[in-house]
Formats: sequence, C-alpha cells, structure tokens
Amino acid sequence: MAKTKGLPNREQIIKRMWKLANAGAGDAVKLACFPPEEWCGTDGLDLDALTEFKRGSNGVVELKFVDRGRLLERLLDAVDHSGEEQVDRFLQAMEEQGG
Repeated sequence: MAKTKGLPNREQIIKRMWKLANAGAGDAVKLACFPPEEWCGTDGLDLDALTEFKRGSNGVVELKFVDRGRLLERLLDAVDHSGEEQVDRFLQAMEEQGG
C-alpha cells in the first residue's frame, strides 16, 4: 500500500506527540497578558499546546491546553504497539528463514 503524499508517517506522529506532551505554556501566557491590538508579533510564539483561548468582555482570560496525561498514555500505547510489531516481524522473518 502506497503512502499518501503529505501525510506524516508513524514516527513523525510519535515525535509530534512527544513535542506536544513537553510543550511549554509560556508563550500562551504572554499572549494572554497583552491586549489583542498588540498581537502583531504572534508569528514567533509557540502555541502548539494551546487548544482554546477565550477573553471575556470583563477581561478574564481562559486558556486550555492539550491533556498531557492522556497524550502520554497514547504515546506509551503507540510505543508499546511498535515494540510488539517489531517482535512480530522478527518472529515472522525467523519462521520464513527456518521453513
């Protein structure tokens, strides 16, 4: 089966999950501290872990981030399954050579 051009492979997805699990919140907090009219320099901010940003009319800011615990659980699952697949491939190769 051919890979669809442009889609990340499994390893790229796992690396991305790891990056998100370790992403900081500092840039999102910086964004929250400045009024919207001063947001001209947001291109350089690392906001990958930010999932929701709300600023109420009363000035209250609400920031929501990726669920690190859930992300780490999924990452652990992905890594565990990868190991299982490697063992299965090894055993299959051994059977093919021996049979």
